[in-house]
Amino acid sequence: MTLKIQGSILVECAGERLSIQGAQFGLEEDGTRNLGDGDFQYEALHIYFDPEDRFKILVESTLLQGSVTIYPAKVEEGSAVIVEDNLDAVEG
Repeated sequence: MTLKIQGSILVECAGERLSIQGAQFGLEEDGTRNLGDGDFQYEALHIYFDPEDRFKILVESTLLQGSVTIYPAKVEEGSAVIVEDNLDAVEG
């Protein structure tokens, strides 16, 4: 069981607009959490690291009973701004 990121995200950093493809996000952490009553949820954290070390973008997603949920992307460690988020998580 695994989730992968598809689509793209548009980011602005230092006056430059960058289009980042979902395939550029690496799977950094994943695992299954016991929610109780026999329910288990798969969770994944994908991160994009800017090649120039100006920022990184985190995307979390979950899979529970066949339903995939992706949470809004977050910028960490930098001054980039997300202009448009068209990322999606899919089973892969």
